[in-house]
Amino acid sequence: MTTLPQVAHYDYGQLLRAARLTTDELDYLIGREGRDAGPSLLSDAYSQGKITDATVTALVGGVWSGAEYPDQHLDRDEWRHLFDVAGFTIDGTPAPRPTEPVLLWRGTVPTRRTDWSWTTDRTIAEGYANGTAAHRPTGRLYALLAPPEALLAANDERGEAEYVVDTRGLNIQEGPR
Repeated sequence: MTTLPQVAHYDYGQLLRAARLTTDELDYLIGREGRDAGPSLLSDAYSQGKITDATVTALVGGVWSGAEYPDQHLDRDEWRHLFDVAGFTIDGTPAPRPTEPVLLWRGTVPTRRTDWSWTTDRTIAEGYANGTAAHRPTGRLYALLAPPEALLAANDERGEAEYVVDTRGLNIQEGPR
């Protein structure tokens, strides 16, 4: 294991100088820098050849789920690439992709209805729609019958029954209240 210097903030130059980082080392660096640094750290480490596909597989779902507005840290093409590398995962573990469409819910403002964080738990989505979850602005409830090929990952580590869904070209409906 590489010994990482004990500094207040991670130096991206250190990432570029490292020959290779293990999953634990990158996870440690993300933890030190904070959840919003995760997307950039993961993407930079992968694009520089500093981590393996297995590290991407282990971390991408959690990095997505942990970041506040993850699509503001990397564009959707970058996220698609990372999720393609990982394959479908559940809480960072490779898993068979569902074979049938999954009914999902999202509570958000209309301009963010095509974002990628969805849930199987309507109550969770309603909390986001009415603004009580995460102190968000009041929005609307949306429903989506997501085909298996659009499902990128499932994350339940935060108890939100989250699916990461590539919503490109999907029919998102305003859900009944």
